[in-house]
Amino acid sequence: MSAPLLAGFLLALLGYCASLWWMFQSLRAPVESTSDPGHTTGWWRVEVSLPLCSALLHLTVLMLSKRFDFFASFNWVAALMSLFTALLLLPKRERFLPGLSSAIAALSIVVLWFAPLPSGVRGTLGWQIHLHSGIALLAYAVLSLACVQAGLLYLSELQLRSFGQMDSLWLRGWKSLSRRLGWTLPLSRLERQLFQLIGLGFALLTLTLLSGSLFITNWFAQHLVHKTVLTMLSWLVFAVLLIGHWRNGWRGRQAAIATLVGMFLLLLAFFGSKLVLELILARA
Repeated sequence: MSAPLLAGFLLALLGYCASLWWMFQSLRAPVESTSDPGHTTGWWRVEVSLPLCSALLHLTVLMLSKRFDFFASFNWVAALMSLFTALLLLPKRERFLPGLSSAIAALSIVVLWFAPLPSGVRGTLGWQIHLHSGIALLAYAVLSLACVQAGLLYLSELQLRSFGQMDSLWLRGWKSLSRRLGWTLPLSRLERQLFQLIGLGFALLTLTLLSGSLFITNWFAQHLVHKTVLTMLSWLVFAVLLIGHWRNGWRGRQAAIATLVGMFLLLLAFFGSKLVLELILARA
């Protein structure tokens, strides 16, 4: 990896770390500066701009590196997650998903830094495959956020159900941590955001399957049959969940578990297949 690319990754990593530090520091700002609204606004502008600029720099360096191997794919998804949360959730004063996305993006850069360079001969890909891959990465990023949101919804519902009862040590720790960091949100709001993310991710996943059917010609030579089957199963899970929510009002733990199952199939389809092909079988 060239020196300019290494410098770009390092700057993006420092930006993510700085955004995490600033995010935690700003938790005290609204309380300490109630008499100075301008100070709070200044904190918030920095809190939004830091992860946003870091994600844009991260994506730019990835494009310049022209890597799409297993570790680079992890970076693509993590950077897109951070970009989405900085644009959509941080302006709404929500910190859990943006903070977690910044931490995942920072970890992905560290992993890529020490990962071996991809081996094997790679041909030049046409714009059709680049378009298909870009849509797929957007779908994985949005549905990964939905998966995290589903886990948060599941924990919040457990917390609500255990109110006034003897609960476990880890659940008491989650209550204390979420309350201290301002991560507690009403269940209705969590569910609404979850299905918004699932709806957007499902649309992108549908476009991924359509573009793949149009642009990919030799499925067996490119080892794509198993990936397509798993992706279609994931698409079916999300489709059933959205229809069930629309017609029968599915929500809560039922929706959270279905989301986790759908995302597990999607992870097997993309990252699982790349892991086997590139790291175990050593195929380009």
